[in-house]
Amino acid sequence: MAEDGEGSSDNSEFDDTNDDVFGDKSMMAEKDPSKLIDLELVKLLKFCNTLKNENQNKEEYQDELMMKGLSIGKKSGDKTLILDMDETMIAAQFSGKETKDFVETFNFNFSDTKIKVRVRPFCTEMLEKLSQFYEIIAWTAGVKDYADPILDYIDPEKKFFKMRLYRDTCIKVDQFYIKDLDVILDRTKESMVIVDNSILSFSFDL
Repeated sequence: MAEDGEGSSDNSEFDDTNDDVFGDKSMMAEKDPSKLIDLELVKLLKFCNTLKNENQNKEEYQDELMMKGLSIGKKSGDKTLILDMDETMIAAQFSGKETKDFVETFNFNFSDTKIKVRVRPFCTEMLEKLSQFYEIIAWTAGVKDYADPILDYIDPEKKFFKMRLYRDTCIKVDQFYIKDLDVILDRTKESMVIVDNSILSFSFDL
């Protein structure tokens, strides 16, 4: 799915078996507080900053940012909540390449391939609740033809998502698709919240 849709490369799907933060880790921290530092995350954050510093002020980047600028329109909430799709609201896998414990919610055909999709448990209930407080935008690095069947399934009446943004609104830097919040012209960054499984996606707005 890396080529056309964002896709799912994480076999753990929506794994909720993470370490108990208040168990082993806190006991380790009593002996050595440095054990609480996630060195991989620190490296990733440094990489994000390097990526931004080396690219954001380039003329070609600023030109593309200007070309892709868009307006959301009249506010329908005090804050704008931007939700990623793949690995945030759903997990998707190619038919025949899915892990054996993958349980699909629905499937659809995309580019002569069957895509199996699992919607995150309680996704609809979450959107129902959040839509009372926020205007919600779906922003995926997947292409429109891949994303729309999934977003149509999640929001068939088009009542949750004020707008849908796709790969063509991202800016490609190296092999990464950056969701630069400066693309949205009629909202301040202070009024936007982005939820995405990939830090790299919003690496220019840490």
